[in-house]
Amino acid sequence: MVALFAVPRASAIDIVLDYSIDEANEGWFSGSPEGLARRASVNSAASFLSAIITNDNWDAISVFNKDLSFTDIAASSLNDLNGNPVAGLPESDGAGFSYNFDLTNLSSVGANEYVIYVGAFEFDSGTSSHAKAGWDSSDRRNAAGNAGMEFNTWGGKMYFDTGDTWYTGQNPGIDPTDDYGIQDPNKMPTSDITSDNWDWHTSLHVWKGFELDSIDPAAVNQSDLYATALHEMLHALGATSSNMSTYVGVSGNTLIGSNLVAEYGGPVPKSSTGHFANDVQSEVWDSNGIISEVTLDPNSLDATRKYLTKLDAALLRDLGYQVLDTFVTAPTADFDNSGVVDIADLDKWNADFGGPGSDANGDDFSDGADLLLWQQQFGDGSVVANSSSVPEPTSLLLLVGLLSAFLRRQR
Repeated sequence: MVALFAVPRASAIDIVLDYSIDEANEGWFSGSPEGLARRASVNSAASFLSAIITNDNWDAISVFNKDLSFTDIAASSLNDLNGNPVAGLPESDGAGFSYNFDLTNLSSVGANEYVIYVGAFEFDSGTSSHAKAGWDSSDRRNAAGNAGMEFNTWGGKMYFDTGDTWYTGQNPGIDPTDDYGIQDPNKMPTSDITSDNWDWHTSLHVWKGFELDSIDPAAVNQSDLYATALHEMLHALGATSSNMSTYVGVSGNTLIGSNLVAEYGGPVPKSSTGHFANDVQSEVWDSNGIISEVTLDPNSLDATRKYLTKLDAALLRDLGYQVLDTFVTAPTADFDNSGVVDIADLDKWNADFGGPGSDANGDDFSDGADLLLWQQQFGDGSVVANSSSVPEPTSLLLLVGLLSAFLRRQR
């Protein structure tokens, strides 16, 4: 089973998610409906960032470090990518183990691709983190440099604590801007009324994020997997303490990158852990004025989703990424917003035929042109290439039948 996810080429960069480490171990992102929902949440975060990052000059790379480390793992033994048991290295705090995985399934990285390995393990009792991420520091597509130069390596990792309770509902798909809801400024400064979808902290006077439980009570006491994945991907893309010093620019406890200063109106407070400081706010990206705590805040809240903000985007720009200001919808045949172009999307197209649903080309109509886009995206690099996306014979017969039905409709 190949465990890769690459988004449709809406713009230049493909964030390629490799789930093979998870499939060799927990299988947390596979098989069950819960596992597939987790995978869809992470895929949507990758799809969004791939759609708004437009760098197009990254060379392919074939000689690079193929070893990634994982820390604070509770288990004393895991499997490598070939399914062979590997003993963990006991950590100094005595609480857990660390591992190095040889990435035997990766021989090269394509032009304009960024590979992120995705895993899930039970974390040890010595860490308070819900998830972790990092990037490979050994091999760059450019030389390490100073502020104003472009950060660019081949990829990195992110992994999640299976012992946490995760929320996977309200998946925004590739474009989250339709899910921002309503923010009522009358909440300020002392009351958090329930007339909108955003959490106002009445003592700190800070907008904390989108209240998922305002639209789904099931989100209560759960960590939002989509927002966590978005946060960790920023780290995997290079938003770390060392890179902030090397590429962005630091003065005392502030970041002084030109894009950050322009967006914030001055130096931006930072933490010591590769994050903005607590409670830093910004306008939500492409939101027409909604304010929220930044995605790269060091803390998270249950039942709260932190969407990408303009300040997060400015940090990416100071790292050398080219980031759009607004979402540009690309043709996609993921009609059910699952993060995968598969047979379920064909079923939805058939049900929506002749109406406004299942619209891949932006003409507000479901017709043969949308079916052709589905056919082009099904089974190529724009879908999850695993057993769930390979059509069974019955599915192929269904496709033939639907194509025949479509042709009859046109007569």
